[in-house]
Amino acid sequence: MHISLQILLLIVVALIVIFALLQLTGKKTDHGAHIAHRHGHARSAEWSRVAKEHLQREPRCVACGYKGSKLQVHHIRPFHLHPQLELDPHNLITLCEARGREHHLLLGHLGEWESYNEHIREDVKHFYHKTAAQIRADLHWQKKMTLRP
Repeated sequence: MHISLQILLLIVVALIVIFALLQLTGKKTDHGAHIAHRHGHARSAEWSRVAKEHLQREPRCVACGYKGSKLQVHHIRPFHLHPQLELDPHNLITLCEARGREHHLLLGHLGEWESYNEHIREDVKHFYHKTAAQIRADLHWQKKMTLRP
């Protein structure tokens, strides 16, 4: 089967448009659900309620104070390794994915969605109000990243 260059370009443009529409509609990617699925786990039907309740209790990113549509509820002990803690409010922390900050990925997952940061509560204090560029340049973070689980 041979696909012409025009058809390939059309497919690429269509994918870009779909991605842009998802971004505009505010649809958030649930990285935890995708990773957990690869490990044989599925989100609880109660997750959306628990996440909403958590955001009511903790409505700002604990790493910078951001309050907006780019907030995400992060599992301190990762859902794919500890599915029994998925709904435990003591295992949740609010982090953001706001442009230029990326605290959920950088601090919560040490730059890799399948990884985790067991010292996230301490690290949000150390990196408080730091931008993504400042975090990436920090030697403490770089060391943590090389040793990430």
